[in-house]
Amino acid sequence: MTYPLTRLSLSRSLSRRLTRTVVLALSGLVLALPLAAQTAIRGVTLSTAGLAMIEATGQIGAEPITFSVARDEIDDFLKSLWVMDPAGAVPFVTMAGPGGFEDSFAHFPFGPDDVTDPARLMRAMVGAPLTVERRGETWQGVNMGVTQRPCEHGSCNVLNLQGDDGTLHAFEMDDALGVRFSDAADQAVLTQALRAWRAGANPRRVALTLGTNDATAREIGLVYLQNAPLWRTAWRAVDTPEGIRLIGWAVVENTTGIDWQDVRLTLATGSVRAIAARLYDRRYATREQEAPGMQAYAEMAPAPAIAMLRGAGAAPEPSIAMADSVAVTQVTADDGDSFSRFTLDTPVTLAAGQMMSVPFLSELLPDARLTLYRGGSGALHPMIALSLENPLPLRLPAGVLTLYEDGRGHAGDAMIPEMAPGATEIVEFAQDTAVEIREETAGTETVREMRLANGLLYVTEDLERRVTYRIEGAPAADRDITIDHPRRDGWTVSSTGGAEEQADAWRWVVNVPAGERASLTVTERSPRTRRVGLMDIDLPTLAYWQSRSVDPRVTAVLEQVAALRSQITAAEAEQRQRANDTMDLEREQTRLVNLIVQLGDDSQANRERRARVDAIDGEIAATRAAQRAAAEQVQALHTQIAELIGAQ
Repeated sequence: MTYPLTRLSLSRSLSRRLTRTVVLALSGLVLALPLAAQTAIRGVTLSTAGLAMIEATGQIGAEPITFSVARDEIDDFLKSLWVMDPAGAVPFVTMAGPGGFEDSFAHFPFGPDDVTDPARLMRAMVGAPLTVERRGETWQGVNMGVTQRPCEHGSCNVLNLQGDDGTLHAFEMDDALGVRFSDAADQAVLTQALRAWRAGANPRRVALTLGTNDATAREIGLVYLQNAPLWRTAWRAVDTPEGIRLIGWAVVENTTGIDWQDVRLTLATGSVRAIAARLYDRRYATREQEAPGMQAYAEMAPAPAIAMLRGAGAAPEPSIAMADSVAVTQVTADDGDSFSRFTLDTPVTLAAGQMMSVPFLSELLPDARLTLYRGGSGALHPMIALSLENPLPLRLPAGVLTLYEDGRGHAGDAMIPEMAPGATEIVEFAQDTAVEIREETAGTETVREMRLANGLLYVTEDLERRVTYRIEGAPAADRDITIDHPRRDGWTVSSTGGAEEQADAWRWVVNVPAGERASLTVTERSPRTRRVGLMDIDLPTLAYWQSRSVDPRVTAVLEQVAALRSQITAAEAEQRQRANDTMDLEREQTRLVNLIVQLGDDSQANRERRARVDAIDGEIAATRAAQRAAAEQVQALHTQIAELIGAQ
């Protein structure tokens, strides 16, 4: 199938500027893209997003440019290929479709496996005119198929032919037998099938042809993306008398499948959106079935591919000055909205499959070493860390940092995140086991106000939390301990004297002489308002809030509520007791009635039982009346509480 590309008419100046400033679209693809001999790679941009943007030039004209792409990466190639043609011709990329192999054989009288097996091919082509040759003799006739018969070394395939004169011939299909189709149409079909086999011989790659509608010989530009291993940064931080010398080494790998020869290499750090498009897959719309009521739903296409190509525009390209004492590769750097890039001034030669590590950046930073303890971490020892600030108007890529102390060697490793211009990061590289820090936490809750409204008790409290950092100093040396106390939403620190405000912490520096102890106490406060319902509050909870009341009027109301709640408790107990008494009397009455019926006589005992049954009726009526009175008392007491607290 053929994909027409957007027609581009670029002036030479625009083409040169594009080659200079185009920065990769950070998507995700792996193209091992061996270009044809008439093309050459001019520039490679590697990003920390794991991409490589290739800038190449090629000669095109009457003959197209041919190359191949890995099958599982063709979508990304179709998404990102950009052709820059000064002639303004319409370019076309032509390739076999994803189902081209199957499509070809769908129209042939034989299957793919028949093409590679002469016996199977002859079985599939019964009736085709053939020319058969053996040891100089020739026969012509019609193919009658292939049978098997016993031979000296086992079973043999035998080709059966009806000659032009009607004679039947049988030929053992050995090395001496030659067969060809006499009909040119049959031979053409076989040739097409073999070509289809050749095109599908390597299912892992797709052959492409780039051509245009202009046969004039000229040079065109190509830009495309491919997946590449992340280029990594390995930082060296060297402690010197002048400060911390930060040196960045770039670790890159050539996985493009093409040797780099004097290529302009650019290293980009940043992150932009990337979409995995499905442009090469064969997809069909879902069609409505014959059954009534069926509805067709067209398959939704994936989101369109996004390829972001941004340059530095008219912004200047500052050259980063390198110290004479540090040998690094000179680079030219520029910054964009979402990424920065560093272009090595020296062309790079790197064979395919090879890796390279080269220092590309060096900066002298103030020695901002600190012994840091992060509050709330639960750690026993503080960390030894570096406070690094990016002094450049560029993003510094993330990477591992190895620290060397002046005169002492390796001091530890750390990780540096990507740093925006002016950003500050603290990287920890070792533990100071000579210092111990323990946290002690205590808190109080103080009632500031109580008020009653709509049946609720509103309690405003001041919460206070005190965190004490107790520090055991190093036995043989003084220490300045930096303590980062975390900031919590809704809490304020009562005193920040001597503290430095950070985005997520308050920072204090505590000097601890050798072998001594020191402490830092941080007091935080936070207001809190609670609502307490008083209608159904239990007596212990009511007594708790009564003891904490700071308003005499509220205290008096709570005392009255407590007295009424006590009466309610007593009345509810009376109500339950009367209900139990009623149940006992009813059970006793039922027992006596059953006994009277069972005996069925008019004895003195039964007469006494009947009298007791009648007396129980009166007692039951009395207990039920007392139960109703207790319930009415409970209701009345609830009404008094509601009036008292304003819940009505």
